[in-house]
Amino acid sequence: MSGTTSTDPKDWVAQQAALARFGEYALRSEDLDRILHEACRLTAAALGTELARVVTPAAEGGQLMVRAGIGWQPDVVGVITTDAASGLEGLALGNGTAAVSPDLEQETRFAVPDFVRDHGCRSSACAVILGVDGAAPFGVLQADSRQPRSFGEQDLACLRSYANLLASAVGRLRANALLRRKADDNERLLRELQHRVKNNLQVIVAILDLQSRQLRMPESRAAMRGVARRIEALRLLHDKLHLSGKVDELDLGEYLAQLSAGLLSFHEGGTTRVQLALEVERGLLVSPDQAAPLGLAVNEFITNSLKHAFGDGIGRIGLALAAHPTQRALLRLWDDGHGLPVPRPKHGTGMRMIENFGRQLGSAVHWSSDETGTRLEMTIRLRGA
Repeated sequence: MSGTTSTDPKDWVAQQAALARFGEYALRSEDLDRILHEACRLTAAALGTELARVVTPAAEGGQLMVRAGIGWQPDVVGVITTDAASGLEGLALGNGTAAVSPDLEQETRFAVPDFVRDHGCRSSACAVILGVDGAAPFGVLQADSRQPRSFGEQDLACLRSYANLLASAVGRLRANALLRRKADDNERLLRELQHRVKNNLQVIVAILDLQSRQLRMPESRAAMRGVARRIEALRLLHDKLHLSGKVDELDLGEYLAQLSAGLLSFHEGGTTRVQLALEVERGLLVSPDQAAPLGLAVNEFITNSLKHAFGDGIGRIGLALAAHPTQRALLRLWDDGHGLPVPRPKHGTGMRMIENFGRQLGSAVHWSSDETGTRLEMTIRLRGA
C-alpha cells in the first residue's frame, strides 16, 4: 500500500488556500447542507480520493445516516442508514477521535457497510466533527478511496481541519437558530401583551366615558373626557402595532391619520362644522416610544383647536407629514381659526404638554399664530436614523 500525500510545496499551499476559502464560506453561508457538501468536495480533492461523506446520527437511535457526500450513487446521500457499530465512522464516534483503515478488506475491528463495499472502497480515513459547548459530536467527515492507501499525518491534519471548520459552522447555525426561536417567542409574547394592553385601555376608556356622563359639573366632564381621549390615543397605537404584526415599529402616517380622524368624529358628532385636511406620506416608520408622544401631541393640538379656534363657526384643521432630509420627517399641524389670544397662554396645559412631548422626542416645537390661524411644526427622527 502506498500513500498519495504530495510533498510538493505548491500542492500544500493550494490545499491551505482551499481550506481558507472554505472557512470563509462556512462562516458566511446559512445553508448547512451546502456547507457539508462543499466540505466533502474539497476533502476528496485535497486527499485525492474519489469519494467523501459526512455521516451523522440518524433520528432512529443507534443508526448513522449519510447526510452529505460526493462521488456516491444517488440512492446513498440522505437515504442510507447503517448500524452505529458498523464502519470506520462508528469506530471514530465511539472513540471520539480520528480513525484510519488502510485496507477495508482486511478489517477486523468493525463490519464494513454493504454500500461501501458496493462502491469498491478499499481504504478510509475519518475525523470526528465535534460538538460545540459540550454538545455530542455532530458526526464524522470521511474520505473513501477505491485504491488501498495509507493516509499520512498531512492527510489526517487536512481532514481534521475541515472537520473542525464544520464543527464551528454547525455550532454557529445552531446558535443562530436558537436565537431566532427565542426572538420569535419573545415577539409572540410581546404581541400578546400588546393585545391585552389594547383591550385593557379600551375598557378604561369605556369606564371613563361612563363616569363622565354621571358628572354634573361641565368642567369635570370635560376633564374626564380629556383623559379618555389621551388614553384612546395610546389604545389606537397598540391596536396598530397588533394589526401590523410588528412590535418595534409602525407607519406614523397611518397612525396619525386614523387618530386625527377619530378625534374630529368624536368632537363633531358626525357634523361637518370643522373639516380635516390630511397630507400624509405613508411608509415613514417610527418606534412605539416615538409614536406615543407624537399621538398625544396631535391629540392636544386638535382638541385645543376644536375648543378654542372657531367658536361656533366653521373651519379646517390640517395635519401634514412628509419625509425630510437626513432620515427625518416633518410634522405640521394647523388650523384656520382665530389664532391664539394675546398675550399668548404660554403656560396653557395643552401647549405645555406638546412642548414636553417635543423635548421627550428631542425635537424643538415651533409655534406661530395670527388672525389666520395657529401653526405648529416638529421634526421627527425616523427609525434607523
